[in-house]
Parts: sequence; C-alpha cells; structure tokens
Amino acid sequence: MTDKKKVEARGTDEPFLRLMGIGGAAVLKLLGVAPEEAEEYTFRSVVLKDKRMEPDTEGLPVLEGRGRRVYIEFQGYADKFIRYRLVSRIMLACAQDEYADRVLGGIVYTAEVYKKAALPVKAFGDKAGEVLGKAFEEIVLTNYTEAMLTEIDSRLIVLAPFTVSPETNKTELLTRGRRWKHKIKTAYTEQSVMDALNITGLFIMNRFRDITREEVISMLNFDLRDTVAGQQIFDAGRHEGVQKGILKNARIMVIEALTERFIAVPPEIKKALHSVGNHDMLKELLRHAIRSPYIEDFKEILAKVLASSKTEKTPDMSD
Repeated sequence: MTDKKKVEARGTDEPFLRLMGIGGAAVLKLLGVAPEEAEEYTFRSVVLKDKRMEPDTEGLPVLEGRGRRVYIEFQGYADKFIRYRLVSRIMLACAQDEYADRVLGGIVYTAEVYKKAALPVKAFGDKAGEVLGKAFEEIVLTNYTEAMLTEIDSRLIVLAPFTVSPETNKTELLTRGRRWKHKIKTAYTEQSVMDALNITGLFIMNRFRDITREEVISMLNFDLRDTVAGQQIFDAGRHEGVQKGILKNARIMVIEALTERFIAVPPEIKKALHSVGNHDMLKELLRHAIRSPYIEDFKEILAKVLASSKTEKTPDMSD
C-alpha cells in the first residue's frame, strides 16, 4: 500500500467504521438486504490477529443476524485486489472465530473508478470466481442522489457528500452542508447526532480536498480535530502548507541571489524555478546562483537539474 493510499484510506476508514456502529442497518439496506432483516443485525468489529497478511488492518466491520454474517469493506482508492483482500479477510475472520455458516461480502466504493479498477476473483478458476461473485454485493456511492439514499434509509444522509461533484463551488457546498446537518438531526437519535455530524464532516473533508476545517465547522458546528481521522487530515494539510512555504522561500532566495549578481533575471529562469519542487535542489541552485560567473552558466545548470528531476535521479549535492 502506497503512502497516498494510506492517507486516502484513513480519510474514510474511521468515519465508515463509526457509521456501521450507529447506522449499520441502513448500510445493509443500501447493499440490498431487506429492511426488516437489516434491522435485526448487530454490529461489531473483528480484530484480525494475523498481521502478516495486512499490517494496517485493525478491524473488519461485521454485522450478525438471520444465520449469516455480513462483512463490509469501504473502498476510497483504486485497488486491483480489493475483492481478493476482502475474501482473505473474511476467511481469516471465520477461521479465527471458528464460524462456518453463511457470509455475505459487501463493498461500498466511493467512486465508480475504484470499482472498475477491481479485478474479478478467479484465483480458483472461473467457476469458483462465479460462486464468490454471487457472495458479493457492491455499490458505488456516486451513482446515487441524496434523495435515493434517504429513500432507502434517512440515516444514509451522512453519505450525501459523495453524491455531490467534487467541483461543486463552496457557496453551494456550504448551503448543502447546513441542510445535511438539519436532516441528520431528524434522522438520528439525540445520542447519535454528534457522531453522525462527525462522520459527515470527515466525508466532506475526504470528498472536497480544498475545503478548510473552519468551513466544515461553519457548516456543522463541530471541530474535526476531535476525531482521529480529522486530526490526521488537519495535520497532513498543515504539513503540506509548511512544505509549500519552505519551497516558496527557497525559490525567492535563489531569485534574489541572481538579481543581486546579474541585475535582471530572465522570465524563463523564474518560470523554470517554480517547477523545482525539491528543497535540496533549490539549495544547490542557490549555491550556483552565488558562484556562477554568468547568467547563462546558471541557466545551463538549472536545465540539468530539471532534467535529472524528470528522470528521478538525485542531483549531486556536494560542493
């Protein structure tokens, strides 16, 4: 699992797990389980003890009732083997609990592209793949409208952020968010409202990368940093902002050094410097800006640095 995937997974795993705790029956209905049957299920999280298989797995959502278990995976990034992983987790959980009855695997994709990326399960031949395929129920949240979700179960309003385009302007999003808040207060009990608001806020942060924590607070009147996933998102954004600031200052220093040496800095050099996204490279360019006898010499060095960056080679940082 890449770092990018880990970040995306963290952005949805905690809120989805929380949703299973306060609205698991609603999610079962979304997967096609009959309403009267769905309400009889109880939720728990299975801790998988075999860390060699999936080091980051802390728990697998499972709902029990009517003589079968339902294991659900929420997928917020492309993973070719997501179906294989769910099968392996289900098998491990059943072996761990010595459970040998019927199971259903559910995958809730946050976007169609993630479902398209998933390979069919054919590890044991086409017939086994067909059997396993029938044991899966899969849905894509972006294929639903807010009205479709709430018609299935009013508690699914917390998934409404995935029914809205990521390109939605902030004014409209803020308006929608306030409406979601009022619907949440109607759909959930007094004891669950704050948890439902937290879940929705985290989904908003996951779906709309440009929205700020303050804007989410304005919508829903709670602080995301009170949740683990919210703190991770906040810390990641703060780290990214700090890194951007460091790179910006480094570029300014290089340009100032060139201006001091050569008076005028050609626009193409300034433009090229803005494409350098590595702090060590900018430090090296600052040395050359101070030492190069002519601006053309610096321009040649800059071209070499950019070329090495494109081929992912580390430039020589020695003096």
